[in-house]
Amino acid sequence: MKYELLNKRAWTIALIFIIFVGLLIQYPYMNEFPSFIHAWSQADRYSIAIGFINNDFDLFHPETLIYNKQFPHRWNYAFDSTITSVDFPILEYIVAIIMKITGITSPWIFRTCTLLVALLGMFFLYKLSFLITEDWIKSLLVTMIAMTSPVYAYYFNGFIPGIPALTFAIIALYCYVKYLNNSEIRTFCFSLLFITISVLTRMSFAVIWVALLGFEFLRILRKETTFLDKLLPVAISIIVFLSYYFWNKHLAAEHGTLFLGKLLPANDWADFWDRMRAAKENWQYHYFGKIHYRLFLIILVSSTLFLIYKKIRFKDVENTHDKKSLSLWIFVAVVLLGYVLFTIAMAKQFKDHDYYFIDTYFLPLLLLFILVFKTLPRVENYKSGIITFVILIIPVVMMITNVNEMQKKRRTIDKGRASERTIKNYQGSEQYLDSLGVSKEAKILSLWSYPQNTPFILMNRKGFTEMWDRKEGVDAKMSFDFDYLIVENELYEKEKHTWKYVFDDLEYYSDNGKIMIFAKKENDNVNKN
Repeated sequence: MKYELLNKRAWTIALIFIIFVGLLIQYPYMNEFPSFIHAWSQADRYSIAIGFINNDFDLFHPETLIYNKQFPHRWNYAFDSTITSVDFPILEYIVAIIMKITGITSPWIFRTCTLLVALLGMFFLYKLSFLITEDWIKSLLVTMIAMTSPVYAYYFNGFIPGIPALTFAIIALYCYVKYLNNSEIRTFCFSLLFITISVLTRMSFAVIWVALLGFEFLRILRKETTFLDKLLPVAISIIVFLSYYFWNKHLAAEHGTLFLGKLLPANDWADFWDRMRAAKENWQYHYFGKIHYRLFLIILVSSTLFLIYKKIRFKDVENTHDKKSLSLWIFVAVVLLGYVLFTIAMAKQFKDHDYYFIDTYFLPLLLLFILVFKTLPRVENYKSGIITFVILIIPVVMMITNVNEMQKKRRTIDKGRASERTIKNYQGSEQYLDSLGVSKEAKILSLWSYPQNTPFILMNRKGFTEMWDRKEGVDAKMSFDFDYLIVENELYEKEKHTWKYVFDDLEYYSDNGKIMIFAKKENDNVNKN
């Protein structure tokens, strides 16, 4: 009885462990500007938070700092506003409020908010696992596996919406499993609320939304539950989802967008498998480390052997727990099938976008781990519990060591060098432009800096971007109504001869050794140096 009491109250141990491991992994990077892998996407999300401060917190007109959008004109059209369509930016909105209250727009504000949301998600993952396995040690191990996934850890305190969307989905599943146990409609409504927010935040989680509603529909057909008491909350969920979907479509058509809003399937099956092989080669040990894969194999083999033993030893035993487990297995299988279809529809993204793993397979794989753990025998007493906990500390420490090494490795990949260069060169640019008298309302053309929103965040101004040295793109941007063109000194020295005709049409004003400022020759708003 005493151990059973510990088992039920072990959530406090789990919470402390989750917070400790989370801070241990994330603390060194809490004030890091969006950079390295997928600095592009992360800087865009950062700029949306700043955009809410600029637009007086108009939630339904999110904006970044860029007038020319990637879609549909591939950057070569200047819109009148910086408004963009985007998945429901709930976290960015909260971040903006905190930034406004504190007067601080530094990255650590955004990272802290994401970190807190992620920690909440991991705590509910523990609770979800405990609800299924009824074993705190198994549940804590599942949580540690999730927290030490290198790709998840990288974005754990980052800027992408997959983290809050995953958290909301985990809470939704926790509520739904709890609802399956207590049949309270209120619990079902909470589940529906959180999965709806998850889908709004990141569309890929619609797979879980559909699976959850489909599973409940089957329960209605089997007369395990009723229909009428769920009609209103389901209808509200669908209406909210469709309303924001079509509103987003309107924003994209009216203002353009920086965010992908269409399917990107492979050209053919040969192309599909080539892309999957490339994704595996690029990200296999970013999804999980070698220690994770070895642990999975050990657990799977142990589970299989135990089930064989159980079948031989207790061949006639069947209970409601087995039936519930079977239902959950079916649910996970349906979710995995849904994400296979999603992978086919978005095949071109997986090669270069590691965070698509968080959006798709990460959660169903965690659910699979939970169900496999459930098949293993429970720890029943203090002695066994202490022994098991001590043994499992070893792989947990190894996983933490691996993820810390991968955190450093991911910050040395070549793709991150351009973003680091731009951050370095634009640091202090807001104060520098202020000192020159460049208006906050001036439109800046940023030439060749990467990624697009980073220079504008650091300048605290809006404008146009041209990230690549392509003639079509540069020529198009020169026709835009910009006030000043800014280029990093080292890029100017490298490209000035190739693009002599561009700079000959401009007037040089100033540079601080890191960025150079040019203006159109008719612009006299800045005192020439």
